[in-house]
Amino acid sequence: MTDENKHTQKLFSEFTPATAADWEERARKDLRDTPLEQLTWHTYEGIDVKPYYTKEDVQQLPALQQKPGTYPYLRGSKTDANTWQNIQEIKVDGDSNAAIDKAADALSRGADGVHFILPHPDHFDIVYLLGKIDLNKHFVAYTLPNKLDHFPNRLYSKLAANQVSPQKLRGFIKYDPMTAKGELSREENKAIVEVLNLAKESPEFYGITISGTNFSSIGASATQEIAYTLSAAVAYMHRLTNAGESAESVLQDMQFHMAAGTNYFFEIAKLRAMRLLWAAVVDAYMAPPSLAARLRIHSSTSSWYQTTLDPYVNMLRVTTEAMSAVIAGADSLTVSPFDSTFRSSEEFSERIARNVSIILKEEAYLDKAIDPAAGSYYLESLTNQLATKAWELFQEVEAKGGFEAAYESGFILGSITEVSRRKFRDIATGRMVLVGTNKYPNPKEKIDFDPEELIQSHEFDTTRAAYPTEVMRMATELHLRKRLRRPKVIVAVIGDAEKRQVNASFAKEFFSCAGFDTEMQQYNSVEEASDKLQSTAAEVLVVASSEAAYIREFGPRLRSHHAKPTMILADNPQHMKDEMIANGYDEFIFEDCDMKSILDLVHRKLHGNNGQ
Repeated sequence: MTDENKHTQKLFSEFTPATAADWEERARKDLRDTPLEQLTWHTYEGIDVKPYYTKEDVQQLPALQQKPGTYPYLRGSKTDANTWQNIQEIKVDGDSNAAIDKAADALSRGADGVHFILPHPDHFDIVYLLGKIDLNKHFVAYTLPNKLDHFPNRLYSKLAANQVSPQKLRGFIKYDPMTAKGELSREENKAIVEVLNLAKESPEFYGITISGTNFSSIGASATQEIAYTLSAAVAYMHRLTNAGESAESVLQDMQFHMAAGTNYFFEIAKLRAMRLLWAAVVDAYMAPPSLAARLRIHSSTSSWYQTTLDPYVNMLRVTTEAMSAVIAGADSLTVSPFDSTFRSSEEFSERIARNVSIILKEEAYLDKAIDPAAGSYYLESLTNQLATKAWELFQEVEAKGGFEAAYESGFILGSITEVSRRKFRDIATGRMVLVGTNKYPNPKEKIDFDPEELIQSHEFDTTRAAYPTEVMRMATELHLRKRLRRPKVIVAVIGDAEKRQVNASFAKEFFSCAGFDTEMQQYNSVEEASDKLQSTAAEVLVVASSEAAYIREFGPRLRSHHAKPTMILADNPQHMKDEMIANGYDEFIFEDCDMKSILDLVHRKLHGNNGQ
């Protein structure tokens, strides 16, 4: 036994090992006998997250014995350092030379590579690109959203004409009609075979990119993103091998593009589970295990969680998202600019986005440790549960005939819609928080764009989590611009019971998030409140009081109010709802209520009053 082991043994002998039962007993004591089950978190993935994890939770998981660089590569294939490439995304609209100049500038200011989005690839000036950027030195990727348009052939022919070696080309082509629309036409299939054959000349240039972001961007759970991305990859395998390509050539040229969302630990576990399951797919094709290590994962911060309101909060969101992708071992990372939801990004926002990745490397040193999440009882257990759930869903898709058949039948989009609706409902009721959008708004925020123009723009992303709330806020903003003042809400608190204060605070924050001028006023009685509010100019009156008799009196007293404000009760009347409506109340606001229906009603009445 070495001296080090002796010291370790002596150190640990000073402490009594704690079992799961010991932890549970202590937790129950600290919680004063509150059932631990009440602290269990039920996720959209169908996973129940316990309040604590112990060694017993991971004893049967062989992943704990694996090291980075070993099959099945759950911890990745990196063995020297946790390096990743900082990739700036650049959309090419109109003049491609201006976009190429921006790319060259980004490469000189900290970016490791660039990713061109090419809506019109036939207009992209490859010769100018070769003159500005050394493609044998820098990582350059290309997304072709609609069609290849012979772009790969043009690229390789220009490389040859300009004596640039394809052997040292680094980057990828992202052309993925499978996940975008659930099928491949004969022409698309032929085009992808063409890309694959060209990319064989370039070991570090990936010709097949499967876009899991097409699922996450519409609200899919982590389980769905993993399972459907794997299923789409298998569908490509079937298509390409049936076209005469070998399984090995396809597997070694495969890349996944995954989103990193705000659910920090789940996002770390997601990429680890993805690599684990990809090794199982490689094994199913009886390919050499080393090909599983060839899988490349490009991560980008999630569009689903980006917000238009209080956009500077996006800087914080993308930082945690980027951290989770890096800790999970992503090979490259794109951080979205904080203002990308409502305008073309500018130099400042692009620099901040680029510097997030640089700070994580140069100042946080996240490149120094490979798989820093290793050994966490929670993360190891979560990785196993996520992989198990995703594999079950993957097998369900395969049993339905594979990705294309499951997509055509409506199963894939239907299951994602079911999850996204739950997420939208949780945002509407405040259970899921988007800081600055449905909670903790910035009351001094100035919207410096045209809300109506943005909402009508075809580029405004309507699939994001924040979109329904933002539409209501922008409707309030339009009222401000037309009437030169914000619609006013008065929250009348009658009495001082704690419950009334809680309901009133909830209502105040709710209407503040919706862009209203919101004021809380305290009253001792219904008589005092109704007398003083008879002549108020508020468009909405919210009443917070726990005594039903007082509440019944308040509505009738204000029926003669000249402005006919929307009357809202800050409570859940339950069986008294019809009676409250009969007494003059239009809606009811409380935690877990349907916020969208309340704002719909308020804005309909605002619109009606504006038209009078």
